[in-house]
Amino acid sequence: MNKNQRLVLAIFIPAFLFFITLIIANSVGVTWIGGLHQWSPTKKIITHTNNPFDWGKTWYVWVTYFIIIFIFEYKLFSDKDIPNNKKK
Repeated sequence: MNKNQRLVLAIFIPAFLFFITLIIANSVGVTWIGGLHQWSPTKKIITHTNNPFDWGKTWYVWVTYFIIIFIFEYKLFSDKDIPNNKKK
């Protein structure tokens, strides 16, 4: 894989995984709130809000994301087969 292909992968794969992680963190970071219904003040309706950046609830999702990205980038840019271009 040449340098340009690595650069493209290094940008697009983490961005793609970020959106997947954002969806997962959005479903994990749900806060349930009791609220009053607008047309009937005596009825309580339970509502919820989603916050994917509620670190108290979603920290493990983001830590997992950063570990996966770190491993991916490390494996992508580690040069195991360095060609020896020196002439003997």
